[in-house]
Amino acid sequence: MKNTKKLLALLLALAMIVTAFAGCYGGTGDDSSTNDSSTDSAGGTSEDAGEGDAAEDDGTIHPMRIVQPGTLPADYDTGIAAVNEKLQEDGVNIEVSVTRIPWDAYAEKLNLMLTTGEEFELLHVMQDVKNLSSIAGMGAIISIHDLIGNYPDLYDKFSETEWLGTLYNGEEYAVPCYWKSFDNVMSYMNYRTDVAEAVGYDEFPETTDEIIDLMKKSQDYILEETGAKAYNWFHQNQDTAHWLHRSYDTYPFYVENSLGIVLIRQDGTVDSFYESEEFKQDANTYYELYQAGLIDPDILNRDSQKKYDDAKFGAMLPSQTFDPNTGVTMQQNGVEGAEVEWVRAFGDDIPDMIYTYVQNLNAISATAEDPESGLKFLDWLYASEENHNLFHYGIEGTHYTVTGDHRIEQVKGDDGNPIYQMDTWMTGYLPYMSFSSDSTDNYVDYMTYKSDNYVISPAAGFIFDASNVQSELTNLQTEIIASIYPIKVGMVSYEDNIDAAIEKLKAAGLDAYLEEYRTQFAAYLEANPDVLEIAKGTTEG
Repeated sequence: MKNTKKLLALLLALAMIVTAFAGCYGGTGDDSSTNDSSTDSAGGTSEDAGEGDAAEDDGTIHPMRIVQPGTLPADYDTGIAAVNEKLQEDGVNIEVSVTRIPWDAYAEKLNLMLTTGEEFELLHVMQDVKNLSSIAGMGAIISIHDLIGNYPDLYDKFSETEWLGTLYNGEEYAVPCYWKSFDNVMSYMNYRTDVAEAVGYDEFPETTDEIIDLMKKSQDYILEETGAKAYNWFHQNQDTAHWLHRSYDTYPFYVENSLGIVLIRQDGTVDSFYESEEFKQDANTYYELYQAGLIDPDILNRDSQKKYDDAKFGAMLPSQTFDPNTGVTMQQNGVEGAEVEWVRAFGDDIPDMIYTYVQNLNAISATAEDPESGLKFLDWLYASEENHNLFHYGIEGTHYTVTGDHRIEQVKGDDGNPIYQMDTWMTGYLPYMSFSSDSTDNYVDYMTYKSDNYVISPAAGFIFDASNVQSELTNLQTEIIASIYPIKVGMVSYEDNIDAAIEKLKAAGLDAYLEEYRTQFAAYLEANPDVLEIAKGTTEG
């Protein structure tokens, strides 16, 4: 039994006191506002929520420029023109445009945009790439605390826990994106079941040695089948090998995913991950994988898109990325009998880790011409399935056809990609979302899965404010890529390189960063005493 009542009590407590304790965990306080009136769930006063604070609409068409990673679809112009036409018909005086930054240049170009003050309205935030607090700490996005009360329908689309994941300095700084269940994010691997069966594995193995053996045999089989060498991949290089953690005696624990500096245990202890025994185990396993040729030898320089391009044609090993629909794509590209399934590594008896209440968010840029244009767009987007589908899938009959209940068939170009599609993982809403007509039931399960055996990390509702250690964070980012990543991905041995790497991290400010993190996290736990009880209770579930 999960401690449902305790969890609900915690959420209510967080919602009531989060502004009160915000100043305790290291924020500058410059952006915090106090309000002695009783507040509604959206942060406005109960008397005036939704009244009087909205910018007066004089009919001016304001730009609503979105910045996202990736590349635009081939027929973007036609699709976005239809979106803007519908916005005008609905009386929403904004003009939407999307700017995409290619993945291989995303981090560098995004940082440049944020530091040079380039004008745009809406920024997609990925907590596992550059999290909300780091962007808010730069002053690159604004609080929506005083604005969200004007959009009660938008606010009500998301749960209290999802809104808790948007808080910085006690105020909402983004709108959550509910595009899938995140109960399995720290737990899953995807693999080709058809290849596994062909090499002697009717079921996914439950030990590390057997998983490595499956990778080796699968690589040989796929090389003969496709002529391409398949590899094991992280979703992004900054990710942590969470699939391995499920096999450790010290599990459950959570490693912060964007830089991997901090390890949070269920008792609230904050450890230095790169100095931990757990990282040593990770590194030694990946060294074995690398030496066996199971890791791309140029992984640190390779465009992230390569893994997906290879997988489309069957070159895929068990990895902490991809999804079950990858098998459908393989079949479309001539890989007969290809099947991909997702599994929780090391068995279903090991609990899933719920480490966050929201993974993807959309925030208002500090350079926005009209800060409310982003909220107006999201309010319109989630107001109806019709609006949602127009933006994400395009024009029915031109870009897609409906084939069933929440099932569609998209028109694709010569490259095999939909000619118009806006990625739902950045702006989608699960109750509205449609799946491809050939999507497998396993894929739908992967997207909507709700765990009945889980733990909640005590850090699930915590967002670290890095503004007090921003210079240390910048230095650490550089040094982790240079010194830790080669150890992490197995290019060099742990034993021969870790001491020098840790020395460089400490010179970059590791200890100061950890001290600040521990101080803020201790204040968070003190203000929310039920957090650790809930973490302990779910572990025992």
